[in-house]
Amino acid sequence: MKKALLFVLCVLSLQTIAAEKTQPSGATWTGSDLSEATINQVQTDKYNYTQCIYKEAQKQGYQKIDSRVATDAVMKQCEKELSKIRSTFTNSGVPGIVADRYLKKTRIDMTRKILKSLIFAEAARKSGAPQ
Repeated sequence: MKKALLFVLCVLSLQTIAAEKTQPSGATWTGSDLSEATINQVQTDKYNYTQCIYKEAQKQGYQKIDSRVATDAVMKQCEKELSKIRSTFTNSGVPGIVADRYLKKTRIDMTRKILKSLIFAEAARKSGAPQ
């Protein structure tokens, strides 16, 4: 009986919490505020960052070290390209927290892709597969 009563109270309190409307404090920013030129510039900067990562990962020096260490080194070499995306966002009036979240997601996605690629290449080398 106590469990049923507790369950009913929880359901009723969830409905009450869900019904409350929160008002944003101050001005809000929406993604649709970006101009077409800004979006194109961010896409160009992201493409340049991606190309930097892939070109850096192709260097022969990274084949001799562990793939995780190589991934870290590759990512550090291209941080300058990633910072260009942040400056494009901040020049367009995007809040810093939104720009940082986008950069973090981009960095994590590229790190995963490069790590997977380097691990695959390392495994192929160890198995004796021709390259």
